[in-house]
Amino acid sequence: MDWSRILLAIAVYIVLRLIRSRLSPPAKSMVHGKVIEVDNPVVFKALTSSGPVVVDFFATWCGPCKAVAPVVGKLSETYTNVKFLQVDVDKVGSVAQELQVRAMPTFVLFKDGKLQDKRVVGGNMKELEEGIKGIIS
Repeated sequence: MDWSRILLAIAVYIVLRLIRSRLSPPAKSMVHGKVIEVDNPVVFKALTSSGPVVVDFFATWCGPCKAVAPVVGKLSETYTNVKFLQVDVDKVGSVAQELQVRAMPTFVLFKDGKLQDKRVVGGNMKELEEGIKGIIS
């Protein structure tokens, strides 16, 4: 894996986000707590390549997604050793398609870069927390 290319892509992504944030009005975000919103497939791959990761696939028009967002934010503050990512399926459809996300919200778990079999479709936060405990053990 060429880490210099990944780091360069992340740096370019951050600069572009900063420029865009200064030029456009703030978009309505559903990010809470320590959740990182990802809107780039390269950054997604980099962030899921190591450690325990929870990915929340959502859509801005999804009512259940809006309802669980604050709970996911609290989980991100509780499980500080886990990366929590949020991916808008309308912005990063390629990632959602690659991981076969068909409903929102869908929570996908990674451990050390490997996609885990456990997947939570819907707003069952108890089931999600059980999955989180599984990737940190």
